[in-house]
Amino acid sequence: MDNQKFPLLVNFSLRQGHICKLQDICSQALAVRTNDHAALFWRAVGLLLESRTAEALRELQPLLQSPQVGLAAKAALIHASGVAEDHDKEVAVIQMAAELDDQSIAAPASALLQLAMFLWHTGSQERARACAARALEQAPGNAASLSLLGWILVHHPHPGTESSSIEPEDLEQAAGLFEQVLLKQPRHTEALLGKAQCLQLLGTPAAALELINAVIAQQPWFLSALVEKTNLLVSMHEWEQGMEVLGQVLQQEPDNIQALQLSGIYLLAREGNNAEAAKQLQALVQAVERQEPRNPALWLHLAQPFARLGGQDSSVLELSSALVGRACKAAPGSPQYAVEAGYQALLQGDVQGALAQYSRASHLHELDMEAMYGSIECDLLVGKVKDAASQLEFLKEVGSAGVGSLQAPDLLYLQGLLAWKQGRDLAQAATMLDQALQTRIEGLLETAPGPSFFTRLNPSRVLGVVRLFLGALGGTPKAADEPASPLLTKCERLLQALLKHCPGMAQAHLLLAESHYLGGNSPVALRKVADVLHQAPDNISAHMLLTRIYLHQGKTSAAQEALDQAVGISFGIRESAAYASVKAQLLLAEGSSEEAERLLQAAMSMPGVKRQLTSQLRQKNSRWGAEPSLSERLAVYLLLTHTLTEAAKIPEATKVIEDAAREFQGGPEQALVTIAKSQLALKRGDVDAALALLRTIDRQSPHFLKALTATASIQLEHKRDPAAYVHCYSQLAEEHADYESYRLLGAALMRIQEPEKAIKALEAALERQPKDGDLAAQIGAALVSTHQYRRALDYYHKAVRNSPANLPLQLHLARLLLRLRSWDSAEKVLRSILERPEEGSGSIEKQAANAKALSLLAQVYKGRGNTAEYESCLKQAQVIQEGVLEGVRGDHPDLIAAHKQAAAELQMELAHLYSSQQKTDQAVEAYEGAVRVDGAHHAAALALAQLHLDKGEEEAGRAVCAQLLTAHPENVEAQLLMVQLLSTQEQYSDALQQLEQLLQRQPANYTALAQLLTLLRRVGRVEEGEAHLHTAQDHVSRTAGTAGLHYCQGLHQRHSSQHKAALKAFNLARKDSHWEAQATLQMVEMYLHPEIEVMWAQAEQGLGPDQQPLQANLEAVAAAQKFLNDVHVTDNFAVQHKVLSCYAQMACGQEESIEEALKQLLELAGQHRESVPVLLALAFGFMLKKQTPKARNQLKHIQKIRYVADEADQYELAWLLLADIYIQSGKFDLAQDLCRKCIKHNASCGKAWERLGSILEREQAYKDAAEHYENAWKHEQQSSPAIGYKLAFNYLKASRFVDAVDVCHKVLKSHPTYPKMKQDILDKARANIRP
Repeated sequence: MDNQKFPLLVNFSLRQGHICKLQDICSQALAVRTNDHAALFWRAVGLLLESRTAEALRELQPLLQSPQVGLAAKAALIHASGVAEDHDKEVAVIQMAAELDDQSIAAPASALLQLAMFLWHTGSQERARACAARALEQAPGNAASLSLLGWILVHHPHPGTESSSIEPEDLEQAAGLFEQVLLKQPRHTEALLGKAQCLQLLGTPAAALELINAVIAQQPWFLSALVEKTNLLVSMHEWEQGMEVLGQVLQQEPDNIQALQLSGIYLLAREGNNAEAAKQLQALVQAVERQEPRNPALWLHLAQPFARLGGQDSSVLELSSALVGRACKAAPGSPQYAVEAGYQALLQGDVQGALAQYSRASHLHELDMEAMYGSIECDLLVGKVKDAASQLEFLKEVGSAGVGSLQAPDLLYLQGLLAWKQGRDLAQAATMLDQALQTRIEGLLETAPGPSFFTRLNPSRVLGVVRLFLGALGGTPKAADEPASPLLTKCERLLQALLKHCPGMAQAHLLLAESHYLGGNSPVALRKVADVLHQAPDNISAHMLLTRIYLHQGKTSAAQEALDQAVGISFGIRESAAYASVKAQLLLAEGSSEEAERLLQAAMSMPGVKRQLTSQLRQKNSRWGAEPSLSERLAVYLLLTHTLTEAAKIPEATKVIEDAAREFQGGPEQALVTIAKSQLALKRGDVDAALALLRTIDRQSPHFLKALTATASIQLEHKRDPAAYVHCYSQLAEEHADYESYRLLGAALMRIQEPEKAIKALEAALERQPKDGDLAAQIGAALVSTHQYRRALDYYHKAVRNSPANLPLQLHLARLLLRLRSWDSAEKVLRSILERPEEGSGSIEKQAANAKALSLLAQVYKGRGNTAEYESCLKQAQVIQEGVLEGVRGDHPDLIAAHKQAAAELQMELAHLYSSQQKTDQAVEAYEGAVRVDGAHHAAALALAQLHLDKGEEEAGRAVCAQLLTAHPENVEAQLLMVQLLSTQEQYSDALQQLEQLLQRQPANYTALAQLLTLLRRVGRVEEGEAHLHTAQDHVSRTAGTAGLHYCQGLHQRHSSQHKAALKAFNLARKDSHWEAQATLQMVEMYLHPEIEVMWAQAEQGLGPDQQPLQANLEAVAAAQKFLNDVHVTDNFAVQHKVLSCYAQMACGQEESIEEALKQLLELAGQHRESVPVLLALAFGFMLKKQTPKARNQLKHIQKIRYVADEADQYELAWLLLADIYIQSGKFDLAQDLCRKCIKHNASCGKAWERLGSILEREQAYKDAAEHYENAWKHEQQSSPAIGYKLAFNYLKASRFVDAVDVCHKVLKSHPTYPKMKQDILDKARANIRP
């Protein structure tokens, strides 16, 4: 080893604290030069620094006479005497020190340099500086003297000394000294490294990096230069580049201590990869055991950052505490090692072990402030608040006397923690804790990242305080009308500051996610949890938090899946209070309240739940069996109370909540218990007691706002006092006058229908956060709700000018303009969104906004009637939305689901357009695309099935419905559509079974009930409908109302020929907007159809329309026309409404009315070529015009159209009318076929049975005719006198005289004056009966 390398390596090893490496370097030098005094001396120094004092003294004695190192050896002996604390040699030491001072005055420069180096590395900074300066005076311009003096000025070897404490003048002087060396020797390594250090401290790291690169280029063997480069890159926050350089070091020297430490810190702080970090720490421990087996100071320095970055990870903490434990054994008399051992025990939850170590440190040094601080923290954690308070008071007195080194943040932290545990003023306590941590973080702003930086930052303490704050909030998210707790703001600020330096800490991300969750922002919380799970899929805490979030969102399946994954990772979690709480909530959501109660009762028996664990029990529990946190214990108490309350076990619930009140008395949790007690009082019906309990919650409590919200809710929902309700929020706004309080006041005013006052409150909130686009949109919506459209527009325009980058706000404006049909203004706003350039990482959000803007622009063109541009915009939006879906692939499931839904909606819009244009194939393709993009889009699947049905592709429609029902068996719309498909395929029994199953679950589902009644009519079982109506009446829903029930009753009564009752029921049903159109059109049909049948019969007999109907008939037609004019119909009933209007015109019997009706019907037929109602009405008009062939052609055309169950009545009437034409023409066979077709589709069709009977009667087959008339009489509910007459007549002809008499009596009872019944049938039948 040459003379240049030796001092470089000695100084570098000592600066890094690598003592054994120093001795190795000296041994290598001595192998070349056996009597090298400098190598002998520094090897002895190495022994001295390892506390091998006797060996060091033996090696130093011979060197006292050395001209080169004699002075340094004498200084080392003096240092050794101080280390050995041999007071018997005190006089000799004093004498030796005097000799050293005398000899150093006339000593040569080389001897002074060795002395200065020794003094510098052993902490005598000022003496070292003086010696180096004298050496420089003796040899001006000497490179070694200049370099050494420069290093003494910029590098303080004390671990607690920070670079910020170096005076700027010293930095400038040191830089000048190094520059003098480099002017003469540009390749001088120590000077290059020294100047780089100066430049870094002066804030020019890029220039420092150039110098380090020069060292690396000149001295490729010097791997430590690569480590220095890594440190410099890390200080510049260029971690990735630093790790690349570090990889080169580890490739050449796998056990490089510095490289392994930095690599492990990177894995913890930046990557969050604790498992790999633990492996790296294990490798570091092994390297230290080989290279530095007797260096406790180094072990401490290596272990500290790992412990604080580990986030309570047991694998990391076990290794770091093992290093500290070795340091304690190696230096049992040094208190700093015991202090660190105590702190790491505290991080592992071993409070008693920590307290023992702190006590040991205090025994070694009575005024060791860190030991006293640790003891106070331990006392506070185990509940010895009084002891901690007295110790803290003593500690403050000692600090005020100038003794010790306790820093202000540490003192403030202890004071805050004490105040928190005392529970007197939690708000002030939280402020003190927050300030303590913020002061610590802000104090590191000028410090470059590195091992010491993370030790001082102490992320574990930050996380501990955040857990304390979040735990005090009770674990339940705030309600929408509840202000955010100030604790959440503090938590988020602390975590954001921490994550700026440690972006990879999973625990910090999880706590931030929990903060968002408790603040009511579940979507953001979900995204953050998903990010953590992406990096660490086995993170149990993340799965547990995910379960809680899903539970809050009502996604029980997803919550159960997340919980199962947590259990799969560790079965031991099932023995924890946290598991019991979330599992019980899942069971409650599934309706298994008894099982939830049993689980919670078992959880109360777990160690540490009902009562706090003792010190002995704490040490016995495993990771998940450890003492549950206060929030976890409270969750079990409150959830059990809720479960018992819901089960009407009020006494048991009261006992549990009283136990909780005693257990959590004095802490922040007490307020949550009080709120739960108030809820229990409400359950008992004691509203005043509930309010009184809420008033006991102190204003300083973190839950005061929650109590205030609960009070407001009681005032509104139980007291029915809107003024008192609003007063709660007004009081909040007056006291705080902040954004949140005004926002909540506005929401409260909107809830009680006070939009004008609400707008003022919301505007006050917006003044405090002018860039809140959501709030701006909320104000705009409030203005719209008060019909202040112009003011709303002005407001939106102003808000958009203030926040031109707020695209959601502009979209709200565009929607309002669309609503007002301001097509040009809406287009202008939407074009501005589309023309706005994308900005960096926000491109996905911009693309999504573009897709929305294009979809709205499509609505503009639709409003203008520009179908081509409407379709074009939709297609463009679809393409962009597909790109958005690609961009969010692998993102959070909820975000992906939202974008899938948006894509499906665009496909749906296109499908509707194609359907309206009769482009059924393209419509099917679009619907299939919607289902393919978003399998959860039920509306698309239903529309696709309906389209298949409309095309006559019943099997394809059934397949789509079956697939949807397999995934979602409770989907009512799919079940009803399946019924329609089965009916079209004439599988009436299967359709009935489907409906009956649905009505068993939902007896008051009136849409299903109406379908059931219609099907029962078709299978000839009308009478069974009565039972279903009774069941529905028993389950009438207050929220759904009775209009649907009235409609169903009217339908059944119409089927049962109870026309007056049916009209009355339909009239009641049409008062509801949902049932109005259906009920009104049913009434119109009932008014018109008898007249239509009469006029058809007249036309068949050749009487013509000029024969005026009776006055009663005219009144019926007039009533029908009035109903048609008054009713508001949707697109679903538009064609039916137009057709019925035409019937009403024709029923007037006027020639011009019939002509006008036919003209309208022909136009409709051009638009709806296959519409059975339109063609049937045309046939009726042609018949009235005596154009029987044209009427017959229309009816024949209907006969060829595919049967659709929805228009069954129209098909039936068409077949019957065509049968009438055939009967008049004598084509009985064709007529009979049509009648049988009617009966096949509707076994209750009395008209078909009647016509079959009339054909047989004409053929004089009276017996068979009577059988058919019997069916007609039965299905008309024996209410038609005409059918009764025909039946009695055929009974008479068939010699069934008694039956004839019976029918006559029934007819005459309801129609006493019915013509010819008595003389033609009754008298003759009686005569034939008499003997």
